[in-house]
Amino acid sequence: MDQFKLTLPNKREYVISARLAATSIASVFGFDIEKIEDIRIAVGEACNNVVLHSKEADSFEMVIELKDETMTVYVCDTGKGFEVDKMPPVIDPHDYSGSGLGLFIIETLMDEMKVHSTDEGTTIIMKKRR
Repeated sequence: MDQFKLTLPNKREYVISARLAATSIASVFGFDIEKIEDIRIAVGEACNNVVLHSKEADSFEMVIELKDETMTVYVCDTGKGFEVDKMPPVIDPHDYSGSGLGLFIIETLMDEMKVHSTDEGTTIIMKKRR
């Protein structure tokens, strides 16, 4: 298994760095262009969530693991968490209140997505298979 770690300042202008790192690694790992684009958007949404909702944290971490045919991306922050079980399972575009859309996008684009959140931080785990 290969693993990459990147610690980024918790600022909007560094989200592109996380996306570039993830897409470069996905390309080297042999993903096709459509799956690379899915990864780019999903990583961007996860990192944007950190910047928007974890303002008290100075930085956040992205970890990428490559194993067999799967790329797993962890986006981790140390901000105040949220109650994951209160998130709606599906977003109704006619009744959208402005929160949770990023997680819905990630879940749609990736093969698997999990969110772990406590008072000590949140980790979004995304998996994509080749």
